[in-house]
Amino acid sequence: MSFTKKQLLPGETIVTLVHQHPIVLLKPTLVVVMVAIVCAALSYYVNPWIMLVSIAPLAYLLGKIAVRSAKEYIVTDHRVVKQEGLFSKSSFDASLDKINNVFHEQSFIGRIFRYGTVGLETASEQGTTVFDYIPDPVQFKSNIVSQRETYRRSFNLHNMNVPQDVPRMLGELASLRDRNIISSEEFESKKKSLLDKI
Repeated sequence: MSFTKKQLLPGETIVTLVHQHPIVLLKPTLVVVMVAIVCAALSYYVNPWIMLVSIAPLAYLLGKIAVRSAKEYIVTDHRVVKQEGLFSKSSFDASLDKINNVFHEQSFIGRIFRYGTVGLETASEQGTTVFDYIPDPVQFKSNIVSQRETYRRSFNLHNMNVPQDVPRMLGELASLRDRNIISSEEFESKKKSLLDKI
């Protein structure tokens, strides 16, 4: 099952969804090609039925393609999700506000073929979570950092607009009402205004 809109939280939007770089299929592809060459030679010189042996590595390659397709790395405007598994599924979610650090690593070969590793350090018990064979890891990392900062700015702006000590302010309003400095109607109006901001 692919990550779908049904798995999104209310108001959540997918920013990017990637699968592992196609280079993860290089090894099984080479195995299929080599077995096919050997089987073709043996079937020509020994027995044509030997060609059936090449079915096994072909099935292995198709399995690897299916596994790669099922492994998804998703960045939304609320969280980062790592979902994998062909028959039994597993997933990891990291809320953007829980992500402390984001790092990426690329080998020399990785830089040539544009793949690498991206890691998240979170405030949760999981600690560090690694995403292997990410295509264009720098862009993937930038997407996470950008969404994290946007999310934090939005959260801070929301909190700036909410009074931090509403009970104290309500107490002061009640005191003003009790001393007849403001009327009961004004008290109710101000009280409603404060409670609406929570």
